[in-house]
Amino acid sequence: MDTANDFRIRLAEKGLSDLERLINAIKVQRRKEILKEIRNMQSEMQIVKYSYLNPNELLELENFKNVVSKAKELREVLKGAERDFNWKLADYWLEYLADLPKLMQRGEISKPYEAIRFFCGEIVNRKDLGKLWLCSVDCGFRIDVVTNSDEFKPNTFAVIAYLPPREFNGIISEGMFVPASLQKKGELEIEEIRSIADKLGEVESILIELLS
Repeated sequence: MDTANDFRIRLAEKGLSDLERLINAIKVQRRKEILKEIRNMQSEMQIVKYSYLNPNELLELENFKNVVSKAKELREVLKGAERDFNWKLADYWLEYLADLPKLMQRGEISKPYEAIRFFCGEIVNRKDLGKLWLCSVDCGFRIDVVTNSDEFKPNTFAVIAYLPPREFNGIISEGMFVPASLQKKGELEIEEIRSIADKLGEVESILIELLS
């Protein structure tokens, strides 16, 4: 597998780069130690990037395992930090890194949107923010999504692209709605993601811009 251009590895690299900046902006103890760990993870990820192993082989690579385990550890450490938008974004990237084994189990991929997670759930609440709506979605757990579309209403099901969080006038959106609906609660399998590929053009554009 061309690990150097795999979208999961590229997103992991992006996350580690962002984490270095974010940790400096978060009120957290042991900042220097955490930054040292992140730089070590960046070095480990470089070995992963140029390993050219297939997904199953990557799962057994020590450097890959080290990144995943350290991401889980740092996520626990940051639970004690002050929770603002920078914290939310740092937590997203650490969660992404911790979830790399699950993402690698998808096998070889060819599209940017195949490198992220998607969830489906029922909209249980919607708050008017003026020109925007804040929707709370029950996916088996709660996800808050800010949208400018009036079509996402309570008691309907929606699919969410689990993208890095964004902030709108102080309100954090934890993902983005896509114009597709599956009658289920929970995470989409890769086959389900591919089945709505024609609805994921905007998600793909966002990810390409993120990686540019």
